[in-house]
Amino acid sequence: MAVIIRPTEDKDHAAVHRLLTERWTGPEIMLDDEMVDASRLPGYVAYDGEELVGLVTLIKRDGEWEILTLDSLNRWGGVGSQLLDAVVVEARSIGMGRLTVRTSNDNLDAFRFYQRRGFRLERIGQGVIDRERELKPAIPLRGDYGIEIHDEVLFARTL
Repeated sequence: MAVIIRPTEDKDHAAVHRLLTERWTGPEIMLDDEMVDASRLPGYVAYDGEELVGLVTLIKRDGEWEILTLDSLNRWGGVGSQLLDAVVVEARSIGMGRLTVRTSNDNLDAFRFYQRRGFRLERIGQGVIDRERELKPAIPLRGDYGIEIHDEVLFARTL
């Protein structure tokens, strides 16, 4: 069955909340020293039949949109690219000129994913993740490749 990508709806909330809890230790994501409930943000879901297999959540600001979370349960299967494409199409349709995304310094897969899709490294926030860990102790000390997690990296793409 083909994966269906569509905007999030109220009926998706339980599944979105569950996915964010499994992937992010909860729907509350630290952003600029504030907790943001990603499960309540606009975005897109990816369903394979009845199963939620991907999600992107967005903070829509005047002048730019920020991708807060992007998850694909089937890595390397194209769902992440499809979700990002849906965001780009919508952003361009309203004349939004810029997308941003933040990740941690250890997330080499995200570095590759976003740069291959036109995002450029814009800023490194040294110690940001260390400060966030004080408020959210579930943030791990090391990432998938054994790299210590300390800094936040901002990528941006002009549309």
